[in-house]
Amino acid sequence: MNFNFEIFSLVVCGISFLSLTFFIYKKMPVLSGLPEREILPIGRIKHDTEEKLKIILKHRLHLLESDLQKRLHKMRLLFLRADNRATDWIGKLRERSEKRKIDMEDHWKDLRITLPVKRSKK
Repeated sequence: MNFNFEIFSLVVCGISFLSLTFFIYKKMPVLSGLPEREILPIGRIKHDTEEKLKIILKHRLHLLESDLQKRLHKMRLLFLRADNRATDWIGKLRERSEKRKIDMEDHWKDLRITLPVKRSKK
């Protein structure tokens, strides 16, 4: 018994080819009803990329807005603290100037009393 593998492989290939053509022939109406596919799906890829990019940009914009809100809040607090401190300094300067004004008026009153005043002869 001499078994020839070449003949066996040719028979298997022939049967496979015939069975594939039979299945394709039977499924021809179903295949004809399918929508045509694009050879290069550039439009679909472009649309998907644009949609993903929009989602990413919206997310980044949200993050930037929240970061900006936090920074503006911190700056507002700093400005309010600076304004409060400046108001305190202005109040202290007013008190000092009022105190000096009173001291200067007392000083001039003392000088008027102690210095002799020359009167003209009439």
